[in-house]
Amino acid sequence: MSADDARDRDRESALTNGDARAVVSAATGDGGGDRRPSTDEADNARGELATLRRENARLRQRYEALRTGRYRQTAVALAGLGVAGLIGGALFPPVRETLVVLGAIGLFAAAVTRYLTPERFIPVSVGSSVFGAHARNHAAVVDELGLQDAAVYVPDEARDSVRLFVPEHRDYALPDAESLRDTFVVTDDELTRGVAFDPSGGGLFDEFARSLDGPLGDDPETLARQATDALVELFELAETATAETDAADGRLTVRVENCRFASAETFDTPVASFVAVVAARGLDAPVVAEVAAGEETDFAVTCRWEVEDGDGDADGNESSVDSGSETAREVEIPVTGETEAEAEAETDER
Repeated sequence: MSADDARDRDRESALTNGDARAVVSAATGDGGGDRRPSTDEADNARGELATLRRENARLRQRYEALRTGRYRQTAVALAGLGVAGLIGGALFPPVRETLVVLGAIGLFAAAVTRYLTPERFIPVSVGSSVFGAHARNHAAVVDELGLQDAAVYVPDEARDSVRLFVPEHRDYALPDAESLRDTFVVTDDELTRGVAFDPSGGGLFDEFARSLDGPLGDDPETLARQATDALVELFELAETATAETDAADGRLTVRVENCRFASAETFDTPVASFVAVVAARGLDAPVVAEVAAGEETDFAVTCRWEVEDGDGDADGNESSVDSGSETAREVEIPVTGETEAEAEAETDER
């Protein structure tokens, strides 16, 4: 028997005794046939994810470069027009003043466009979804604690801020400023218990105060005008906003049309919160805010506060006489010592 035949018999014997299984197992890994493909897939997925992230970052940088480039091109064009205007003013004396003015405007606009690039803007839908989550959480706290459906905006003069107080009882009393700085207001007097939050209009008021070209008003008419202008022109939270005031009754009502952020049903909705914070800070008095929903994005915000005795009768109702007559009575009655009816009779005779 040849040597080749002997080798063939040895090979057949090895296959019969199961050595082939060992060879196959060593080649593929015992019990690991399923692990290697999954590892490769995970590596491939991680590689694709890293590639997508790099591509996303590149696209963002590209978009930012294009966005900045457009403003730079605009600035160059405006600067060119400005220089052309100045040169034209030198070459054409009859229209020199007009061309010089146009040239100066072009150069100024170029400088503004070049160095005062717009800020990044967040879509309204994104802001509404983020704020909506916080508003729902606050509303859930109020609902689960069984608190009243009342929103009282109380100024804190020491901290130059305003707190939103939601009372526990219908016939509530306002807690002191120190207690209002806690989220859960738990005092010895049950009538002053409730919760207190930072109102959503607080941050808006800070931006509004920085944009004022004069002092904040201290009367309802001025505050109403400033608040409505800010809602429409500064923050663009509403398309239109009109106000009605009744100082004697302690009432300020702002009607909003086409509100662009949140809704009337939202807890501490920004428009109502901002109006209430403006009134509380300007009048330096607690303000109760009520929101009456209208059609779709229209609603009315009514702010009420306690008026002093000189502004109305004991019940807070508006006096039937105007402020001039009332002032005259307040001056004359203490001097003459007469009764109110006699003073009025003498006034009529005069």
